[in-house]
Amino acid sequence: MNRTDNASASDRRLALALAQRAYASGEVRLVTRDLNDCDYIIATRQGLLAAGAGGCKRIAHGQFFGLTMDGSDVLAFEACDLPRHPSRMGRIIRLRVRDGRIVDTEVFVTGLDNGCHQIDLIGDTLVVVDTYRQRILEIAPDATVKEFQPFPFDRERRGTADYVHFNSVMACGDRRLLLLHNDFGRTGRASEIALLDESWTVVDRRPVAGTGCHNLALLEDGSVLSCGSVQGALISTAGIRAKVSNLMTRGLAVGQDVIAVGGSTFSEREHRDSEPGVLQLLDRQLRLLSSLPLPAPPTEIRRLDGNDLSLSRHIAARGLPLGWPQVTCSSA
Repeated sequence: MNRTDNASASDRRLALALAQRAYASGEVRLVTRDLNDCDYIIATRQGLLAAGAGGCKRIAHGQFFGLTMDGSDVLAFEACDLPRHPSRMGRIIRLRVRDGRIVDTEVFVTGLDNGCHQIDLIGDTLVVVDTYRQRILEIAPDATVKEFQPFPFDRERRGTADYVHFNSVMACGDRRLLLLHNDFGRTGRASEIALLDESWTVVDRRPVAGTGCHNLALLEDGSVLSCGSVQGALISTAGIRAKVSNLMTRGLAVGQDVIAVGGSTFSEREHRDSEPGVLQLLDRQLRLLSSLPLPAPPTEIRRLDGNDLSLSRHIAARGLPLGWPQVTCSSA
């Protein structure tokens, strides 16, 4: 191990120690409260970022994954220990935002698995994608938790066909969608989208034209847009397969006119997480508008105004229909 590797390992140990201390004390480690002129909130393993036309800034320290909006408030999943470590130091924090400024913070739920990925609000229920335990958690406003396991598996046998590594959730009416990553590096299987009912019972599942996929958004025509992560693409159930860049795509927010997608380098996780990332803004025809460098790769992106077709509440407010895959994806 060279001097740089030693320094990186030391930095990671310090970051974990500070995160664990914050978990024990209930502290949310804010860097700045100002969100003015920012359009996006971005989760990374090196903190929460906010981004706008003027660039990006760090909002809070920590390892962040899932994000959703509750009105103007930000809800975020933070792992206060290594994501694959079974210490259950995952938590949901709330940033109360008023007039473009964080006015208060709250730790809403603690004791979650460190490997949880996406979160979203379906009605008043916060849904947490507990990826490594392959469970869905429904958290009521009073913080009571219900667990569902739509895809049973033996955690010690990860890499088998039973482990689908679902990482993203979306609701449309009485249907729920889960994106099944399918752990391509171990199984060689393409990703899938699963359709479930309100009790999280699987109704159907279909492959998509991508591997290692992340994220779900519902477009106005009822098709589902996702990140074809390994291909550096955006893919849809209506047949879109658009190359975005040579980076791994992860993190997706779909506004009326602009689609935001995150990018990170293809490398081993322990190296990738310390490398920079990028926020790419596309028009609705998937043409590049701008590219914003980030200090870390995005794990999730949401629009701060909530007008985001990756958010189940916004989908419900728009009354958009779900056109469950009419065709399999093909190259555009």
